[in-house]
Amino acid sequence: MKIQWTWFTYLWLFSLVSLPIPAASLKDGTLNIATWNIEWLTTNPSHSIKESKRDSEDFSRLNNKFNQISPAILAFQEVDSIEAIQKVVGHEYQVYLSDRAKPQYSNLQFPDINQYTGFAISKNWLMENQANIVDPEDISLLPNSKLRFAAYIVLKQANQPDIHLLSVHLKSGCPTKKKRSRSCRQLSEQAEQLNQWLTRRVNRQESFIVMGDFNHNLAFKGDWMWQQLTYGLDDQAKLATQMTPAICQVKSNRKPNQLYRYPSLIDHIIVSQANHTQGTQQITFTRQEALNDHLSDHCPVVSEVKL
Repeated sequence: MKIQWTWFTYLWLFSLVSLPIPAASLKDGTLNIATWNIEWLTTNPSHSIKESKRDSEDFSRLNNKFNQISPAILAFQEVDSIEAIQKVVGHEYQVYLSDRAKPQYSNLQFPDINQYTGFAISKNWLMENQANIVDPEDISLLPNSKLRFAAYIVLKQANQPDIHLLSVHLKSGCPTKKKRSRSCRQLSEQAEQLNQWLTRRVNRQESFIVMGDFNHNLAFKGDWMWQQLTYGLDDQAKLATQMTPAICQVKSNRKPNQLYRYPSLIDHIIVSQANHTQGTQQITFTRQEALNDHLSDHCPVVSEVKL
């Protein structure tokens, strides 16, 4: 059988042998970041949600994959508890789970499994860089929603401007064109909330990074959601994933013995104009990992931010 070689094939093969981005230090002035939707991550699986069922070997494999990345900051999505994400990142990371997990928001929680956003911050990186974290109130992107809080933290470094960070998981069902659908309407409402948050950061001359699962191809030329997100910002927000190819391959839902590659990137990183990113890429799974290991239906996206 003749193999059809395309630039996607070359990129995928290159990604399998590419070296992970190491955790940065103050010496080179970079902040290594990652965003990862870890698909129904929980230590209390539900019988009705097969994706939530992971054994100790699955958690070990997730931990191995995370150690290949070893970012200073991970923005995560679809995580049910601190205990679950700690099994992936290890105890050298400080976890900040979405405010929606707090008792006062019990009316916005499901009785079995919840999909929270949040952050895992390297304790060693904080110590080496004389940095600390402030945890303001989260941003509610849809009123009275049990799914959509944007986890919010502020990174404070000595002799560096504060960096405001959001970990987001937006509405699915509207990946490209804007249609007259409930999904697109809700996604538009979330984009409006994020635009207001970004506008406040720009007006106050504050540095920011927004990471997560946007469930939308922001990199499409003239994309309506990107225009709504950045309305009135005069190029003060940059899409670090603008040129990042979608090369993530996961197990096909319809054909479990085959791989499926997403047609476009939906996990993104947005940074303020003052920050410069490099090396933004997806960290892909090997064929064996995708077919045989229970990792995730999303690949991590990593980047270096020059401070």
